[in-house]
Amino acid sequence: MCFACMNDTSLPDNPRMIRRMMSAMKSLDGLVVVASLLFVCAALPARGQLCPKENPNGPGQPSESRTLEGRLIYHDGLRKWFELKLDRPECGQPSVELFPGRNSFSPGSPDGLETFRGCRVRAEGPLGGAASGYYTLDINLSVGEIEPVGKCTRQPPLPEFSKVKPHWSIQRYRVGMTIDYEQADRPIFFRVTSGGKVLRPWQAYASYELTGGYVLYGHCAKSFAVDRVFGDSELTPQHFEERGDPDDAAMFNPDDRDGVAKKKLHLGYTCVRMP
Repeated sequence: MCFACMNDTSLPDNPRMIRRMMSAMKSLDGLVVVASLLFVCAALPARGQLCPKENPNGPGQPSESRTLEGRLIYHDGLRKWFELKLDRPECGQPSVELFPGRNSFSPGSPDGLETFRGCRVRAEGPLGGAASGYYTLDINLSVGEIEPVGKCTRQPPLPEFSKVKPHWSIQRYRVGMTIDYEQADRPIFFRVTSGGKVLRPWQAYASYELTGGYVLYGHCAKSFAVDRVFGDSELTPQHFEERGDPDDAAMFNPDDRDGVAKKKLHLGYTCVRMP
């Protein structure tokens, strides 16, 4: 147990708990346990706290579970995310970012958040603050429950390509990527070719991830390794590891353009089948 978990009572009203804590702190092991419990409890939702609370010395404290209503919007950008555009502002924000609090709400699931896109919904869960560059909005909600409000035409889950594999005959291919900053959604385009032939779906041959620091990594399919990395010079194209290393990836920095006004950026890499 910890101070933050004592039914919201103050320390003077819990003398028994104080004595237990003081006794535990007489040993090194006890100090470690007490410190760990305090750290964990600091990150637990607080009763009566409607908005997340920042902590400059550690993880922020989420709010109590909230129920918010608004329209769910799916952003198919460089970093794909879900927005709940609120009916009325909460914690000074007109929208919150939604995260699937349960696997059943994850993208690709029959009840994934994307199936509610375009609908007005009621979402329940604690509010948290943006802890890193992986977050798009200042406040997020970890969805524990969600339901439509009013008429809602459920949308199909997002396409799932995890089980799609490259054709057995392909030994080498080229991945071309274009980033269009004038496109709000779907700003990144892939074109995968081998011997002049377009390979589809491209998701069977390539994938990418965007870090919190806006570093873009391009990956080959399993059993293939990155061979050559190329692109506009302002993207600083390079290898993540040594060429041919199974853990290698094509590495770019699309957000570090030094004021370059180009709206479209071109980058890519080639993949070769490993022995």
